[in-house]
Amino acid sequence: MDVFDANMKNEVANLVKSVLATFTTEYVKFYALGLVKKAEDEAGAEPGPAWQLTERPEGGHTDPLKTGFLTKKGAIKKNWKKRWFVVRSDYVVEYYENEKQVQAAKPKPKGKMFLAGYRVVEDPNAGIIQNLEKLAKQMQLDISELPKPKKYPETVFEVQHSRRRCYMIEAANKEEKDAWMAMFRTVCWYAWGFDNRDPVHVWAFQNAIRETRWSLGRWGWWSSGGSETQLLSDIINDEIEYQTLGKIYSKIPGPWIIRSKIRDTVLKTIDGMVSSAVSPAWAAMSKTVEELRPKVEPTIKELVDPLGKQKAQIIEKMKDGVVGIINPIMDEHVKPHLTKILEIIKSPVVEGYEELKGLLDKQFGVFASKFNPAQPDENFRDLDYFSRWSWWEARPATQKFDVMYEPLWALHVIFSDIYPWSTIYNGQDQLRKILDNAVWTYQVEIKKAIEEKIDNPCETCKTVVFERFEEDARLATTLFYLKIFKDMIMPAFNKLVKPACKMVIDPLAELIPEPMKQFIDIHDMFDKLLNGIIDDVIKNILN
Repeated sequence: MDVFDANMKNEVANLVKSVLATFTTEYVKFYALGLVKKAEDEAGAEPGPAWQLTERPEGGHTDPLKTGFLTKKGAIKKNWKKRWFVVRSDYVVEYYENEKQVQAAKPKPKGKMFLAGYRVVEDPNAGIIQNLEKLAKQMQLDISELPKPKKYPETVFEVQHSRRRCYMIEAANKEEKDAWMAMFRTVCWYAWGFDNRDPVHVWAFQNAIRETRWSLGRWGWWSSGGSETQLLSDIINDEIEYQTLGKIYSKIPGPWIIRSKIRDTVLKTIDGMVSSAVSPAWAAMSKTVEELRPKVEPTIKELVDPLGKQKAQIIEKMKDGVVGIINPIMDEHVKPHLTKILEIIKSPVVEGYEELKGLLDKQFGVFASKFNPAQPDENFRDLDYFSRWSWWEARPATQKFDVMYEPLWALHVIFSDIYPWSTIYNGQDQLRKILDNAVWTYQVEIKKAIEEKIDNPCETCKTVVFERFEEDARLATTLFYLKIFKDMIMPAFNKLVKPACKMVIDPLAELIPEPMKQFIDIHDMFDKLLNGIIDDVIKNILN
C-alpha cells in the first residue's frame, strides 16, 4: 500500500506552492515598505529608543567566548568522541580533535555548528519521551508500542532542533555541564542565521514570515531561526504537518518497526519536495528585489515628505474612526489586569539593575586601583574580560529575573504568547548588553579624560557612566514591561479589534493616491496606531 500516493504528493506540492505564493506577495510588499522606512529613518522621521550609553562597535570583541573539552555523539557512527570546543565571537561553534589544532596558522575544525533556531535541552531523556509521545499521537499508536529509548547520563545535554541535526554533548561533571549549557543558550540566542544581513531585507523577511503564518491562521508565538531557505522550509513543513501528515500517518499499517521505516521514507520525500521548491523560489525572489532596489530607491527618497503628509492625514482619520472601538475593549480587557501584573514582575527587574550597578562599581574600583594613565589599554583587558563573560560574571544580577518564572508561567496559562524563559532571557539579554555598553563607555570616557588631562579621571568617568547607566536601566525596564504586556494584549487585540475596525480601515485605502499605494500599507499603519495606543496605556500605568 502506497501511503504517500500521487494524490497526497499533489496535495503537498499544492500546499508548498500556496505558502510560497503568499510569502512572495508579503515579502515584496514589506521590502517596499522597508525601503520607505529606511528613507524615513534617514530623514529622522521615527527616532529609536534614546539610549545614553555608547554602544560597543560591532566586532569590538574578537577573543573566543569559551573553550574546553566536551564529548560529542557522532551523527553517523553514533560513537562518542572527545573534542576541543571553541565558541567564536560570532557565535559559531567549532570543534577540533585537540587543543593544538586551534593554534595552527589556518586551523581546520572537524566540524562547525550554526545554531540559529536551536535550543538547549538540559534533560535529553525527558525530551525524547516527549517526542515519542507526540509521535505516538500522530501515528495513532499506544506509547507502550514504541521501543524504550536509551537513557543518557545526567552529565549529557542536547542542543536540539525539531527539523535539523541535533547534538548530544557530555560534560565532565555537573558544574561543567551548567557552564556549557549557559554558553550554548547564549549561542543559540545570538547566532545569526540569515545569509543576507541587509537591514531592509531582514525587516522585510521577518515581517513576511509573520504575515504568512497569520494568513494561514497560525496565530501567536513562533520561534525559529536559520537561513532564509531554512526559515521558509520550516513554515512550510509546519503547515504540511498541520494539514497532511496526520492523514498520511493514519494509513501506515503494521507494527512500529515497519511504520517507523515508512514514516522516515515519507518525511525524506517531503523534505526533498520542500527543499527543491524553496531554494529556487527564494533565489528568484531575492534576485528580483535586489535588481529593483536601485530603480525604486531614488523615487522613494523623493516621496518621503509627501508620503509622510499622506500618512498623517490617514492616521488622523483612522484615529477618529477606531479609538471609540478600541477604548472600550481596552477598558474591559486590559487596564484592570495590568497594574496587578506589574506588582508581580516589577521588583525583580529593578533589583537586577541595582545588583548590576554594584558589580560595575566593584570592577571600576579594581580598574582605578591599577590605573596607569600611560598604559590604559593594559587595564582595560580585565574590564573587557568581565564584560565579555557577562553571561557568567553578571549572574548575580541576571538571577534576579529568574524568580519571575512561576508568575509568568501562570500568566502563560491564560496568555499563550507569554513564554517564561524566553521573556526572562530577553530581559537578561538587555541587561548584559547594557553592562557591555557601560564598560565600553567607561573606556571611551577614560581615554577622553586622559587627553583632556582631567583630575581624578576614574572617579569622574564613573560618575558620567552611572548617570547614563541609570537612564538606560529605566528605559530597558520600561521596554521589558512593554514586551510582556504586549505579548498578553496583542493576540487578543488581533482577534477582537481588527475585525471590529475593518469597516473603518478598509475604505481609507481609497484615499491613497495611486503612485503611493505600493509604498503605503493601510493595515501596517493600523498596527502602528494600535501599538501606539497600547504603549500609551501601558506607560501611563508604569508611571
